[in-house]
Amino acid sequence: MKKLLILSLLITITLNAHEKISLEHQKWEFKSYQENRVFISEQEGVWLDNISEPEMDVYKAQGDTLTDKAMIICPGGGLFFSAYEKEGVILAKKLASNGITAIVLKYRTYPRKGSVIKWSGTLWDKPQMAIDSAKIILPYSSKDALTAIEVIRNNAPKYNISPNKIGLMGFSAGGAVTMEAAYTSNAKNQPNFIAPIYAWMDIVDKQKVPLNKPHAFISCANDDPLKLAAPSVQIYQDWIQADAKAELHMFSEGGHGYGMNTTNAPVDGWSQLLIDWILAL
Repeated sequence: MKKLLILSLLITITLNAHEKISLEHQKWEFKSYQENRVFISEQEGVWLDNISEPEMDVYKAQGDTLTDKAMIICPGGGLFFSAYEKEGVILAKKLASNGITAIVLKYRTYPRKGSVIKWSGTLWDKPQMAIDSAKIILPYSSKDALTAIEVIRNNAPKYNISPNKIGLMGFSAGGAVTMEAAYTSNAKNQPNFIAPIYAWMDIVDKQKVPLNKPHAFISCANDDPLKLAAPSVQIYQDWIQADAKAELHMFSEGGHGYGMNTTNAPVDGWSQLLIDWILAL
């Protein structure tokens, strides 16, 4: 019991953001269920599922050198759950400690009675089912991302950031949310820079590079079992062909979902490359 109490306290501390903001959104036609927080493992951390009320957790820039930049982070999870800690909170804290305001987005995910996390494990054996289901939810999730950008932009003075230096990034399905949001954005909610990390482009209809040509940081691993290396290269090629600025970091090993894990391989350095890229913008 004592160990469980300590673990619960640790999770609470880990997930404690500086500021939590609820996002306005149109009601959807799906039935909503109780949101769950599940501690998966020491490596995976906390996952969330059944997210029907979008929110964002803001981590204000810290450190000796504060910047006027902000990055909104969309964790992955197939649009069925959110790898909230490994692909959200941990990176947000690292960005904030480097003077970059970071926001973890809780975008809406596929609703299902019971634990979506337990059920979603079967989707690896049913890829088309996963794609079809995720495509239904993607428009809602990407709208949440665009709303987050607009809210942060409208409150730029509060966070001491420039309204023209707001980025959007995501992992896997969060990368799909990032790309869909960039493709469908307008002047009020367009990201100024993007970072799709092993983006799950199977669920995104290919579109033209946005007119504002946001700078792009792209990363993936050659051995990604979901075969996401080629789509990542395609994003890079699309940006270059549109005369937009892009940076591609492809690692020979890393698999899928490396996030903020420590693997003792070169892929571990991707997040520092991202930070250096943001600081240089």
